[in-house]
Formats: sequence, C-alpha cells, structure tokens
Amino acid sequence: MENASKALIIAGAILLGILIVGLGMYIYQQAVGAMEGINFDTQQIQSYNAKFEQYEGRQSGTSAIQLCNDVRAHNSSNQADATLQISITYGNIGTTKTEATLDTEVDFATITNVKNALRAGKTYNIAFTTAASGRIMAITITDAQ
Repeated sequence: MENASKALIIAGAILLGILIVGLGMYIYQQAVGAMEGINFDTQQIQSYNAKFEQYEGRQSGTSAIQLCNDVRAHNSSNQADATLQISITYGNIGTTKTEATLDTEVDFATITNVKNALRAGKTYNIAFTTAASGRIMAITITDAQ
C-alpha cells in the first residue's frame, strides 16, 4: 500500500513538471513571436511602400498612368482591408485619404477617372501621404511646372 501511494505521488510530480515545462515553452514562444512581429512590421511596411516609391517625384505621363494601374491592382488585391487601400488624386478628381478616413474603401471608378485624365506626353509631380504607421495611404498627382 505504501508503494502504491508513493508511485501516485511520483506520477503526480512528473505530470506537474511536464505541465510547468509546457507552460514555460508556451510563454517563450509567445515572447519570440512578439519580437519577430516588431521587425516584420517594419520590413512589411518597407516592402509595401517599395512598390510605389519608384514613382515618387517628377514622372512622365506614362509612369503616372502605370502608377494608377498599380494602385488599382493593389487595392483590388486588398479589398478585404480598407486600411491597406490607397487613394489617388489629380486636380479635382479623386478624394484624398486622411488618418480619419483610413478605413474608408477607395472607389475603383475614381482611380480610372484619374488614369483617364493623365496624358502620356505630359510630365507630372507625384507625392505620397503616409499614415502614422509609415504606410502610403494617399497619392497626389499634380502637373509639373
């Protein structure tokens, strides 16, 4: 009888030890995941912006039209998350996103109207507006002087 009760105590201690080790591993993996997320967000933002940064500054009309195509494709692939969509304006066409309207979905017809207003033979200035996170949220196209 004494041996049986000692065996049960030993078995309980082993199970408790396994539970403590498992809990420690879980906490460690959560901490490592959080640290990777910090670095990944910065890299993700740089990757997100890199698709559009090549268009910044003085660009030909052809490049500005291609930018509209890229923004439309980007917004189309990110329809599920309106905060990832980018607005584009040229003159009085389009609406610029702000921090307050970050969760507003961008209308594809607006991008098409901006694209149709641009001319291949002209030169344009392209500027970006970024959100607090650093991601591009709005693009403004103006005629180059």
